[in-house]
Amino acid sequence: MLMGHRLRQRFGLARLLGVNNRGEEDFAEPTVHACRFEGSTKRLVTSDGTDATSEAVLFTTVEVKPGDALWLPGATPGDLDTRRRPLRITPCFDIRGGLDHYEVYV
Repeated sequence: MLMGHRLRQRFGLARLLGVNNRGEEDFAEPTVHACRFEGSTKRLVTSDGTDATSEAVLFTTVEVKPGDALWLPGATPGDLDTRRRPLRITPCFDIRGGLDHYEVYV
């Protein structure tokens, strides 16, 4: 792994389990994972093709999916007031073609 030694911060992740017929989302219990957090404003195209402004990027070895809930370093996992959603998730590969880490824009 190219970035493993730099993953010194922690973020919360709750997997989206599903959506019921009323549109209410069900999430797994939040878990905490290693990351590197960088705050930077960037315009990007989200996974659904819309324009968005990213305020930060998380570098992590944990796969994050589009519907998942995130809590940035310093936030309390499970707190609905600080929950974020990934705007775009980019897998990054090492020189041998193996998956190295993910860049998660929030």
